Amino acid sequence: MKIDDNKHIDQQASLDANVEDQIARNIVELLDSRAQKLRDEHSLRLAEARSLAIGRLVSQEAQLAASHSIHRSGHTLQWFGGRFGHYFEQHRIFSTLLVVCVMLLTFFAVQQFSVNHQIENSDAFLLASDLPPEAYADKGFTAWLDTN
Repeated sequence: MKIDDNKHIDQQASLDANVEDQIARNIVELLDSRAQKLRDEHSLRLAEARSLAIGRLVSQEAQLAASHSIHRSGHTLQWFGGRFGHYFEQHRIFSTLLVVCVMLLTFFAVQQFSVNHQIENSDAFLLASDLPPEAYADKGFTAWLDTN
């Protein structure tokens, strides 16, 4: 059943591509036939407009190339453009510092809690406390701790 569905999808996609190609050919033929019927003055105006558009495109690309060669500092944030590059650079540095600080604080907190927990459960804590070890084994002492 899956194979039939895949064949149907492939056939539909090829039909859609064929239909789109035929529509494109019809549009090109229509434009060509209409272009042959243009008056000379319209053809001249279209040629001038085309050359102006190409001139603007070339000047914009030249300005963009000059801007990137002047402001190039070797990082990928220049992809966003010269206007926002400095802001993104500051944001990236701040974010990196924030993540590093949080990681260090977490590391120190985990170390502090684990050291305190190990000390409280060790024999050295029992021996260094004010109470004798027998007090911890006394059932009444546990009940007294629970009430206080």
